Amino acid sequence: MTCPVCNGNNTGKIGGNTYYCASCLLEYEENDGKINIYYIDPDGMPVSLKNTDTAQKLVSTLQDDEQLLSWEEIRPR
Repeated sequence: MTCPVCNGNNTGKIGGNTYYCASCLLEYEENDGKINIYYIDPDGMPVSLKNTDTAQKLVSTLQDDEQLLSWEEIRPR
């Protein structure tokens, strides 16, 4: 499955409808046509991201080794 964040194919299925993108370092799942994207925090807990744009910003900061986004910026409301 193509990654909804980077559109790459460096992905693997890790369970049910859940996938991992090695390029983005994010997990995502598809349920009834809706894509949910997750960042795995340092404690190993999945954090649901607001949307693809937020996920792309997070990936960019991780790749550029910049300060991470605040919880308010990444969590859905």
